[in-house]
Amino acid sequence: LYFLKLKAAASTTTMSLSIRKQNAKENKFGAQVPYGDPTWYQEWNSPYFNDSHKRFRTAMREFVDSEIIPYCAEWDENRKIPREVYKKCADAGWLGGVIGFWPSQYAGTKIAGGVRPEEWDTFHELILVDELARCGSAGVCWGLCVGLTIGLPPVLHFGSKYLQDKVCKPCLMGEKVICLAVTEPYAGSDVANLRTTAVKSEDGKHYIVNGEKKWITNGVFADFFTVAVRTGGSGMGGLSFLLLERSMPGITTRQMQCQGVWSSGTTYITFEDVK
Repeated sequence: LYFLKLKAAASTTTMSLSIRKQNAKENKFGAQVPYGDPTWYQEWNSPYFNDSHKRFRTAMREFVDSEIIPYCAEWDENRKIPREVYKKCADAGWLGGVIGFWPSQYAGTKIAGGVRPEEWDTFHELILVDELARCGSAGVCWGLCVGLTIGLPPVLHFGSKYLQDKVCKPCLMGEKVICLAVTEPYAGSDVANLRTTAVKSEDGKHYIVNGEKKWITNGVFADFFTVAVRTGGSGMGGLSFLLLERSMPGITTRQMQCQGVWSSGTTYITFEDVK
């Protein structure tokens, strides 16, 4: 079965390359299956896409076809994505685009397709998601992007300059992995009543974190954890965010055995007197 998966992935890539070459001659893009691609890929008129979007789309498809699709089955079976893949995605000029805008100060100015940072908009990110999703593996998509997409913005928008400099660039350049730790065994969508606590130490210089988190995407291989904790009273008014590091004693992660999305690293996290 594993061999057949790899063979199918290789065949799909070869066919995709052949179709792309033919379409290039006809100024078309994609497989040209009606409604199988976004309509503007078939030269339907759209006021939202310009030449920068076309260049980015082409670069993303080439990268996904050659660097993602052939390896999806292997990464899913191994239940993880090799660390060097994150760096490869950043070097290709698209990993920094999964957080809602392009943060040049931390992600650099190189964007796939020669897009300039000032040109970047929501439609470039839409193309990014569309093209990455063609790999057919939610686990790979989540494994590459979700921790970064939801774990980094709280640091980028609300963290101190010290935290931003420490965390943002390594994560956006594919050198480190971050995750968002909110959901708990007893508080999924009921975030206002989560139980993980952060209590100040007697000298007032540290927080001591205790609790559990569940279903945390990317958690098992994360270097940084953006953690929702209770620092005050009951309800939403008593919640805060803390950034914890893998190197802090008392953090235990174990990968959950899920029915799917294996390579995304769904994790159960325990915090025991994390200082």
